[in-house]
Amino acid sequence: MSPSVMIEWMPLLRYCELYGETPDAVDKRVRNGYWLRDVHVRLPAGSKQTWINIEAVNDWAAGRTPKIKRPR
Repeated sequence: MSPSVMIEWMPLLRYCELYGETPDAVDKRVRNGYWLRDVHVRLPAGSKQTWINIEAVNDWAAGRTPKIKRPR
């Protein structure tokens, strides 16, 4: 049996390829506030491409909201 690897983040274009989404659909979710920067999507330093957090997207799809740290 081969070992499995849990992937938490993946590049946007790979996410779109695997899940049948478009970059525009992802951008629209961020603009409309359904997905949050640094929770669902992130542009890491040194990367030219946005990355998607698969765990956070699965939580969103299941109706679970992210726990956001709010400043006091």
